[in-house]
Amino acid sequence: MKRIRIVFDIFVLSGFVGSFFYGLLNPLYVSVILARLDPRMIAVGSFMSSGFPVLIGAVLGNRRLFRRLYALLPWLMVLELVAGCAAAFVAAFDLAAYYLASMAVMGTFSTAVVFLLQKTKENKYRTGRATFDRRYAMADAVGSGAGAAVSIVVASCLRDPFQIAVVGALQTAIVYGLFLVMYRRIPAPRRRKVDEDPHPRQVMQSSKLALLAA
Repeated sequence: MKRIRIVFDIFVLSGFVGSFFYGLLNPLYVSVILARLDPRMIAVGSFMSSGFPVLIGAVLGNRRLFRRLYALLPWLMVLELVAGCAAAFVAAFDLAAYYLASMAVMGTFSTAVVFLLQKTKENKYRTGRATFDRRYAMADAVGSGAGAAVSIVVASCLRDPFQIAVVGALQTAIVYGLFLVMYRRIPAPRRRKVDEDPHPRQVMQSSKLALLAA
């Protein structure tokens, strides 16, 4: 029973699902969307997707801000999903605007979620991290290969940028849904060291008590 629970770890499953969609969409994204854009526009988007993570990482270096945003992680995921759906809608009218909007969303929201999820991973995998990393890498490779195989079959069907953008938004919804399930399953620690961050539920409860006291 323990082995089955490990194999179907939510983090590992999310890695498979995310890589599956990446393998499925990447060839279509390059051939249908990027092929229609000016190279300078692509360069600007690449700069945005690289520059935002540096800024977000520097901001999240503030431990207090990190704890607060970690407690709000589900809402950040919801905001990214809304922004992703809005960007997908733009794809039906303006590819350049969609590309820049998606790069901005990925560079800000996606980066922040990934950085914050490292705390979730730290809380969940205090032991056996090497085993987890190996299984995650295997699931990532299998998902990417499976997605690429499916992309070969559906390449002739998905040729509309709006459809590709919608499938990308669906990917975000499914993966973040898995993340939320795991996020809520993490138990609050009974004992903490002085320098250890509190569990997000405890942060939220403290905030509610402070509001009531005010």
